[in-house]
Formats: sequence, structure tokens, C-alpha cells
Amino acid sequence: MDLPAAAGTEGFTCTPETCHPACALEVIDDLLRASAAAHASEVDALLEFRWLVHRRQDAEAVVGLFCQLRRNMEERHYLNFYRLRRWLENQIEASIRLRRGDPERIVPLSLERYCIQAVRYHCLERVRENGEPLLSPRVSFSFRRRTKPVLGLLPSGQPAP
Repeated sequence: MDLPAAAGTEGFTCTPETCHPACALEVIDDLLRASAAAHASEVDALLEFRWLVHRRQDAEAVVGLFCQLRRNMEERHYLNFYRLRRWLENQIEASIRLRRGDPERIVPLSLERYCIQAVRYHCLERVRENGEPLLSPRVSFSFRRRTKPVLGLLPSGQPAP
């Protein structure tokens, strides 16, 4: 597989507003290039993960597959998974409802845990105040909407002025 090398990120602080949308794809491509020592199931999962990240439509599946890949591969590829974790935290947010009928509370995704259920619970605990009761809480993940032109393009795909 002939893929371009990932761009360096030295001295660059990634924030939701400045995060390069293709950064995760570059990191995943690095992992695929290094996949000679990987199991076939890891390569398959990386390809699926790349497709999901590229489409930006199913944040739930992205977070779930990231957690699976991280548990299996992070020990061998720590820096790549650190970069992916930061990118996902900049691109995905958690929508939380503590009870039916309550308004949604939006928090940035935090990937300090390794299992998707633990990630959900951690996000839930971030909005819970003073031991509020959890009556059918809901946590869902979605990609943040892009509000600024990315790489010279507007969200519609037209060139930015």
C-alpha cells in the first residue's frame, strides 16, 4: 500500500476550531503502513475505522471501534493512538439527558477510559450535579458541526472567499 507520510504536528496545538479534519486519516494510514506485524482482524478493523472517520456520519460507531482498536493496539502504537484520541476529542461531542424530558447537555468527548460504556459513564458524570438521580439517562455521540471553512472550503464544498 503506497500512502503518503503523515504531516508533523510539532508546535501545533489542536483545538476544535483549528483541528485538521484529515489528521486522523493520516494517523490511520500510518497504522496501516505499520500493519505488517498486525493481525488480519486488526487490519480489517483499521480499514473499517478509516471508512467511518472519512464519512463522519456515525460517531457512535467511530467511538466504539476506536475503543476496541485502542485496547488491542495502543501498547504497540502509543503515539498514534494519542493523536487519534486528541483528534476524536476535538471532533466528537457527547449529548446527555439525565432524565426523559430534560434538555440535552452537550460536553466534549473525553476518552480517558478504554471501554465505550466507561466513556459514556464518564461523560454522564461530567454533567451530573450533586448526585442527581439517574432516571433513564441517555448518552449519545455525534460529530461537531464545522462552523469555519476547512482547508479553504465552506461546509457546502464551495471555495471560501
